[in-house]
Amino acid sequence: MNDPKSYDMISGAALLVGFWEGLVPFPAKAFGWTPIRALPVRMPAPAWWVVSGLVLVVALLVVWRVDAAKKARFPGG
Repeated sequence: MNDPKSYDMISGAALLVGFWEGLVPFPAKAFGWTPIRALPVRMPAPAWWVVSGLVLVVALLVVWRVDAAKKARFPGG
């Protein structure tokens, strides 16, 4: 990847997935919403907690590692 914007796009996609699949299910379950694309909302009680938590952790790890790779590839910016 020769462009720093490609690293930003990967980070943005990871943040979007982490937000939608990791954070949205918590208020959705609390308020009784059923978002169309938030898949953990349709899972039974203990499973959606685990899936949402794992999605959040993985999304944050991806953003962290992509940011480190971007800084290593483009040290000045």
